Amino acid sequence: MKGFKRKNQIEDAPSDVLPKKERKKRKDKGHGKTVAQTMTPIDNRSFLALIIRSFVSFMVITVLAVVIIVMLAIWASGRDEINLSIRNVANYQNELEDGKFENIPIERTLGDEGWLSIVNDEGIWVYSSDDAVRHYTLSELECIQSYGQNMNITLHSFDLPDGQQNYFLSAFLNDVEYYMLLDQALNVISSNMPFDKDAFTQNEFYLLTYNSQNGGNIIEKLRFTHNGQTFYAVYFDTNNTKGVTPYLFSAIVVIGIVCLLIAVLVLYIRYINKHVQRPLKALGAAMAEFAENGQRSKLNYIGSKEFEQLVDSFNQMVTLLNASEEQRQALEQDRQRMLAGLSHDLKTPITIIQGFSKAIRDGLVSEEDKQKYLNLIITKSENMSTLINEFYEYSKLDHPDFKLSVEDVDVAELVRTYLAGRYDEFEIAGYTLDADITEEQLICKADTPQLNRVFENLTNNFFKYTPKGSTLYIRLKRNEDKIYIMLADNGNGINMSDDDIFAPFVVGEQSRNKQGTGLGLAVCQKIITAHGGTISLSKAPTEGFTTQFDIYLPLADK
Repeated sequence: MKGFKRKNQIEDAPSDVLPKKERKKRKDKGHGKTVAQTMTPIDNRSFLALIIRSFVSFMVITVLAVVIIVMLAIWASGRDEINLSIRNVANYQNELEDGKFENIPIERTLGDEGWLSIVNDEGIWVYSSDDAVRHYTLSELECIQSYGQNMNITLHSFDLPDGQQNYFLSAFLNDVEYYMLLDQALNVISSNMPFDKDAFTQNEFYLLTYNSQNGGNIIEKLRFTHNGQTFYAVYFDTNNTKGVTPYLFSAIVVIGIVCLLIAVLVLYIRYINKHVQRPLKALGAAMAEFAENGQRSKLNYIGSKEFEQLVDSFNQMVTLLNASEEQRQALEQDRQRMLAGLSHDLKTPITIIQGFSKAIRDGLVSEEDKQKYLNLIITKSENMSTLINEFYEYSKLDHPDFKLSVEDVDVAELVRTYLAGRYDEFEIAGYTLDADITEEQLICKADTPQLNRVFENLTNNFFKYTPKGSTLYIRLKRNEDKIYIMLADNGNGINMSDDDIFAPFVVGEQSRNKQGTGLGLAVCQKIITAHGGTISLSKAPTEGFTTQFDIYLPLADK
């Protein structure tokens, strides 16, 4: 805006105060002439002058078109009248109610490629003009615009920073503005449209937006009754001609153009002023509101393409700012939760160590109990050391300088080697290990120590939180272009979601006995994610198991 203001100041300044270069420019553009010679009502370089010139050109072309149309009309007036009077499906209500569907002239009514289908009130196909069987769900029928509804829906799409695409639908009906915002999976984010739905299928979305996306072709439905039962006539209308006799057509065009010229001469400037100032004022108000109180409000505007793009850019900026703020708040919450969890898990053993140490120091513990207290102090200190080490490993994965030391690793062989090293531990502790690992070589770009840490944490959790006699089952196989690893057990189960179970310092209440730091699974998720894979807690474990973790790792390119 500063550059625009400076430009106007230079153009309005007296010539004697301008730099030599600017004086030369002004002279070349006619500024050196007399005041009478240079006084023009409109600057030829202004946006308004461009619109007026375009409008004058349009009028000249329109007048020429009128002359041509009149000449064609005179020529056609001596020929036979061509009856192209178009009727729509609603004009054949009697045929519909009598069940005489074949009596409806499809080509004349709906065009060469048009079709008519009759379905009952449950969307089941009854009749089609082109013998195509078309069934509709009740939700799909609801998304088809009814005849005479006049709710013209406009579809906009925009990309979010994470690559997802959202959709924005807007419509006007009875002077009321409606809108609907959907994500890429067609889930409804926000809406005031008369649809009681949380999500749309692809077919429903296609039918809902078809009329605004296909150049005048429309899909509509018409409700009627036949033999006391409700039916719907669903039709595809490709007939865009409203033909009348050539002479009448010419007369209508001439009258319409003349009326248009008269009206536009009066309203054109007001129209331009309105459609330029309205979006600019809305943008200015939104920016001022943001500058004053940080309010990030999106704008809804339908109009000139340039201003729509400007508004879309503003809305995209708002989306990015909102997403950034949400991410910042989420990170702050995670940080506070981690600090609270760490403080809580350190406070208890420190208190116990301090209490028992003071008791021993003050001679309040008998020699018989002293060894027991010392063992407890050692145990608690070891727990603290484990917690600090796990927190260090977790924090290290988040450090900007942390990088995986990857190489080509046969994951199947890595898992076999790991399980072989811990096989005796299962037997000694009273647990069972069952593995189904493919013989196929599955190569992944991986950091071997970090992957081993994942299996170590999951196996340790199995020992901690499942009763003796439980079975740990491990399956590893190829799944298309990924490596699939399943770790399942038949223990007590975990009644938690992915968001909870993989959060730091979260320990299950029902399946766990509140021991542990709650960092093991969080570390697992960070390591798997760093490898380009995913880890999740299955909501429906394989039959015979109560807890199941599913890991997917990308196969290395050959």
